[in-house]
Amino acid sequence: MTLPVPLLAERMGRAGLDTVTLDLQHGYIENGDLLGMVQAITAGGVPALARLAWNRPELIMNALDYGVEGLICPMIETADDVAAFVRAAKYPPAGNRSFGPFRAGMLHEGDYFADANDATVCFAMVETAAAVDNLTAIAAVPGLDGLYIGPWDLSVSLGLEQKGNLADSKLKEVMDRVLALGQEHGLFTGIFTVRPEDARVMRERGFDLVTWGTEALMFERGLGAWKVAS
Repeated sequence: MTLPVPLLAERMGRAGLDTVTLDLQHGYIENGDLLGMVQAITAGGVPALARLAWNRPELIMNALDYGVEGLICPMIETADDVAAFVRAAKYPPAGNRSFGPFRAGMLHEGDYFADANDATVCFAMVETAAAVDNLTAIAAVPGLDGLYIGPWDLSVSLGLEQKGNLADSKLKEVMDRVLALGQEHGLFTGIFTVRPEDARVMRERGFDLVTWGTEALMFERGLGAWKVAS
């Protein structure tokens, strides 16, 4: 989701999806909108994920304290970037997340402090040539839970002629490496798509988290279908 509309977020949560991801990097959702959006999604019955605006400790802490169950961190390029992300997202001894989960703890049954490191998922985005060069080291960072490919920024960074073309051989090579490293290190794997046929292919390739696009894109396509039908 890119739009800060809680009612729409609740409807998305009730639409039969596995998760709903809030885009704080390129969407119109800002940190002040996050709590209401997370409440709406969880009222719909599914987990809320968030793509962070940046790899900053206060943004990571706030999102998790509000009840976000998974974080996707953009522009990760080195193992040190991942280590900083994990430190901010995990409680000691795995990290240095400050303890104050007023909403997240309220929703959790049991000892939140004891369970949170396993119950919250941290994805590092693979979206630059530098990240590809350092991918083996990135995947090996303790505490990381997943790798998530951003095909558009990755296409730009690799200098590909077509942006986000998931059939491009260079992007396929990165996908293969991500999937292999995911299996090797026990990591979840994810990727962003904008076409139903691409989402299906990526799921068949073995990605665990396949993002279908944005609610705005779905709205535009729905309008187009109605226009053709009428």
